[in-house]
Parts: sequence; C-alpha cells; structure tokens
Amino acid sequence: MSALQKRIENAELLAKVVPVEEAVKHVTDGNTVAISGFTKSGEPKTFFPALARHFTETAPASRITLLSGASLADDVEGPMAPFIRKRGPYMSSSASRKLIHSGEMDFTDVHLSAFARNLMYGFYGEIDVAVVEVSRILADGSVILSSSVGISAEALTRARKVILEVNTAVPDYTGFHDIVVPAVHPKVGWPLPLLNVRDRIGTPNVEFDHRKVVAVVESRTPDHPVPFKGTSETDRRIAQNVIAFLLQCREQFGWGERLPPIQSGVGNVANAIIGELYTSPFQKIRFWTEVFQDGMLRYLEDDAKFENASATAVSFSADGRRRFMELFDRCRDKLVLRPMWLSNSPEIISRLFVIAMNTPIEVDIYGHVNSTHIDGSRIVNGLGGSGDFFRNAYLSIVHTPSTRPLKDGRTVSCVMPYVRHIDHTEHDIKCVVTEHGYALNMDIRSPKRRAVDIIDKCAHPHFRPLLHAYLDMAGAGDEPRPTDLKALEGWWREYGEACASFPKGG
Repeated sequence: MSALQKRIENAELLAKVVPVEEAVKHVTDGNTVAISGFTKSGEPKTFFPALARHFTETAPASRITLLSGASLADDVEGPMAPFIRKRGPYMSSSASRKLIHSGEMDFTDVHLSAFARNLMYGFYGEIDVAVVEVSRILADGSVILSSSVGISAEALTRARKVILEVNTAVPDYTGFHDIVVPAVHPKVGWPLPLLNVRDRIGTPNVEFDHRKVVAVVESRTPDHPVPFKGTSETDRRIAQNVIAFLLQCREQFGWGERLPPIQSGVGNVANAIIGELYTSPFQKIRFWTEVFQDGMLRYLEDDAKFENASATAVSFSADGRRRFMELFDRCRDKLVLRPMWLSNSPEIISRLFVIAMNTPIEVDIYGHVNSTHIDGSRIVNGLGGSGDFFRNAYLSIVHTPSTRPLKDGRTVSCVMPYVRHIDHTEHDIKCVVTEHGYALNMDIRSPKRRAVDIIDKCAHPHFRPLLHAYLDMAGAGDEPRPTDLKALEGWWREYGEACASFPKGG
C-alpha cells in the first residue's frame, strides 16, 4: 500500500485521486478560490504552482480572487501573483506587493478574527473552489488538516467545489486540531465555552459535505522553512525591557510566578522575547497566540517552565522544523491548533487576560501604531491579527527598534511625532518598548505627559531633541494631545537632515 493510500481511508475519495495537472482544470478565470495556509505553513504547495503553470500555458489572461488565512510561501504565491486580481486578507509576497502598489491587484486588509466570519456570512460572495492541504482523509470523508488551520474549515464548508491536497511528506496531525465553525445569522452563536488555553471545544477533524470534492491530489513537498536572522544586540535589549515591564506588572498586580497567557507576533524580536522569557522567573508559561514558532520549542521539554499553547499554525526555520519533528508526539499533547477566528477571538482574548506583544513599522509619541504602511501609503503586508489582540488584550505591548536603516544609507526613527498610517490607536496600547526602555501608556495622565515619557524612554537619543521640539511647538496652547500640521511640516524638513546625519554605528 502506498503512502497516499494509507492516508486516504474513504474509498470514494481515494477513487478521485488524479494528477495535479488534471485537478487544476477545475479552477477557471473569474473564480474565487479559498485555500489553506497561514504564515507559510499548510498551504497547497503542489496545486498552486501547478495552477500557475496551467494558466501560463493555456489561459494567460485568467485572473482569480484569492482568499487565504495569512501569508503564503514565496514559492507558492510568487508564481500565482500575476493571475490574482483580488487578494485578502494578508500577504507577505514581494510579487503580490508590487502588483498591489501598481494597482493591478486589489487587496483588502481585514482583522483576521473578522475575515473568517465574513467569509462564512457571504460578504465576499460565493466561494467557487476550496483547495486545502490535509494530512489524512478519514473513513467518513472528513479530514485532518496539517500544520495550519487558518480559514480551511470555513473554505471547506462554504465552497461549491473542493480539491484536497493530501501531503504525505508531513506527519499525520491527528489529535492536534480543535475545529469550530462560526455561526451564521440568524442562527445564534453561543458563547464559546473555553476557559483555559488547553481546553478543546470542537472536533479534531473538519466535517463537510465530501460529495463536493472534485479531485484529490498528492503532495510530497514539506512546508517551506521560514528564514530567521540571528538575535541582534538590539533585539536582546528590547526583549530585556519587555521582561522588565512584565516583572514590574507582576509586583504591581500580584501575578506571582505565573503570567497570564502570552501572544507573540512572528519575527526576530518576537523570538528574542520568547527566549528572554524562558530565562525569567516566570513558570508554567502558556501561549495563546497565532503562530507556534522556533523560540517556543525549547519550552516543550520543561514542564516546570511550560504548560500549554494554542495557535492557528506552526511555522519554523529549517532547524526548527527538524526539532519540531523530534518533539512531534510531545507537541500533540501540549499544543492545540484552532481556526483563526477562534485563535483571534476578541471574546476569548479578553476572557483569558492575554498579554499581546507585536512589532510595528513605527509608533508615535502619543502611542498610535502603524503596522502596515511604509510612508503611509505603501503596504508591506497587512494588519493580520495584531488588531484583534491589541484591542482586546489585558496588556498590549508594542515593541520596536528605535530606528531602522534604509537601503539608501539613511537611518530613520521608528518613534515619530505622528504616524503616517494608524492601524492601532493610542487607546489600544498599554506599553511602548524599544531597546532604550519602556514607557507606559495605560495610566491616568494627559497624552502630552505620556508623550514626554515615550520620547525620553523609547526614542533614539539622536532624534529626541527634534521630537521634543515638535511637542513644544505643537503644544504651545492648552490642548491635551497637541497635533499641529504646520509644526509637522517644519518638523519634516529638519527630520530629513537628522536622518542623513545619523551617526554611523548608531
């Protein structure tokens, strides 16, 4: 018996196994296609490149609408980008980004908790085809997903036609998932009975009408590794300042040794914070987050340090993937993978007192945050789940280097007088952290007084005089949160000179 036959227990669906070159013919020009995948894991890695080849060779004018959980690997989205007319709700593909900036691809940026529900409600129209990677097909026709959930359950439920990609290069993920599909009006959605990170309230498999399956294809391609840079000294100092803030909260709010559950964004700073957290005094750490990533793997072997984790995807570097496979059975006991509307549920984030931590592009002196747009107009990726967590978290921590280098050799400040695009308002952020320190944005003080703190504790010393000068100029009146467009115009002129004169080596 082949590896594929061992993974397909339903005879009817086994009979629908076809070469991927046949399966791609079910997607045609104008279709809306919803696929599995979240943060470069669990996407249809065989079907999508084959679809790009099919369109290139037979129908180069074809264009589809693509809906996914979050970002896809460049090997998957890159070849398809020229054939995507509409895209949502999140992407990190340079090929798609260029088309979005040129106006050739429409992109909608939506809170991830809302996107899956909107899909179920029919806000994005009918789903013509769902293409979902699975690790097993059960005898009743239901499926076990692979390394991510994202919008897979909603796609299988809503789509008119379904194509299943059975990946025999990944392990059988039976036992990892907790699947719940959101209710649709006028049906009443009951409060989700989830009180702890480890709780399971749904099913381990996705149940759907398997008569909609038009093709089953085999994949032998493992998840593409996510590149991570080594932890820099700046990353390490940011992480140390985050832990210092949490230790302050422990004393102030009487947490003891046990933190509330942690949400951590992806990337180098996030991994540095997770590493620093491991060496902190906190014990029995729980993660309620979107992505279980490299920095979290060391927790799995330390029962004193770690309790449980919940996410909607696992996403690793090549080395992290190898380590994950070694710990796979232990992960099955310690990690739950959920649909993204559930992992990002405002109701649950609030109920569990989650501490949210994410890295933006820039913050301003009042605590507003830009997570998505360079210079206010050029989108980098999308909002993702940061808004779900920041707005509803017990504590919301935005952490960023105080500066970032540009390709032209200049260095710009990540602490601005006013961000050029607002994704999260000052009301959503409790603490701002850089490598220089942290500033509270949660106490009862005027925004102007808090702005002084953010400048003095978080901005790079090279830019502090300029930021103070703006605040003094804009705050000449009695406004509690002074914003002066005329003062901003003058500030930008001086800011350009300050960026150009930034000392080499920081």
